[in-house]
Amino acid sequence: MVRGLRRPARRESGLRVATLSVLAVLAATGVACRRAEPAGSATPILVSVGVGPDGRVEPPWRDAIAIWHRGGTLDSVLAAARPLSAVERAWADSVRARAEAWSASTDSLRLPFEGIAAPQRVVVVVGNVGGQDAFTPNDSTVAFDVERLSSLYGAPGEGENPARIDRFFAHEFTHLLHRAWRREHPVRLETALDRALWDCLVEGLGNYRSLSSRWVGPGGSLTPHALTVLDRLAPVFVERLAALAHADSAEEARLTADLSMGAFDRKWGALPTALWLAAEAEGDERRLRRWVAAGPRGILELARTHLPDSLAAGLPTG
Repeated sequence: MVRGLRRPARRESGLRVATLSVLAVLAATGVACRRAEPAGSATPILVSVGVGPDGRVEPPWRDAIAIWHRGGTLDSVLAAARPLSAVERAWADSVRARAEAWSASTDSLRLPFEGIAAPQRVVVVVGNVGGQDAFTPNDSTVAFDVERLSSLYGAPGEGENPARIDRFFAHEFTHLLHRAWRREHPVRLETALDRALWDCLVEGLGNYRSLSSRWVGPGGSLTPHALTVLDRLAPVFVERLAALAHADSAEEARLTADLSMGAFDRKWGALPTALWLAAEAEGDERRLRRWVAAGPRGILELARTHLPDSLAAGLPTG
């Protein structure tokens, strides 16, 4: 059982992961844009809907989804373009309403990244074909595919969807910050293990932002559900990293396929890292700075900190 989590004295900073509410932006139909004017040092957000009223895909969305469609497949994807449906427009409206709150939240989202400047502005682009529910196609853009959001989660007002879209923005904005960090601190990723550790760090911190109260309780403590899932994933985490230490390219692809993709509770790399980071923060996200600064190899130290000795012994050295 993976119950060996350290429990430092709690720090009441009001920055609990479970209460991160960060919100982003969408316009209605057409090539509409809206700018959220931030207060203080918050990051401005410019919102662009990349689907016109006639269903034509505009350049912002075309550029965003190009990262998913290489080798000439983009045109066939764009051939399926259509106007936003009613539920997709509802997602757009609900996110557009959060523009100011999202912008205001960016200041606190920077806490783990000491000394790193956020993009001067962030463009949030919305479309309904060819994307993922949320992704970052470049260093200053967050993208939402509202077709994916509606098919995966239903209408925007249902259940925890209002909080979910907040967490998605926090997750993707964190990726933008990590891109900025890497520009200041170049990282060489020459081996399969190095690449996997980098993905654990980047996706782990992103998924930390995605944790709901099902995973993290008041004060940043892990819930019984989180500990149960961690018990299941921790041995996989160790086994996969040990194998990646001597994997060829084909083995690397197989071993990392579900590191951060697929069902949330089966992400063997991203989710354990996210939960260990939550245990480290315990409400004060300044405590995550050491793990950002440590880079990908710091993931091994983080894992050894939280795994029982019997499992930690199986981690690769480094």
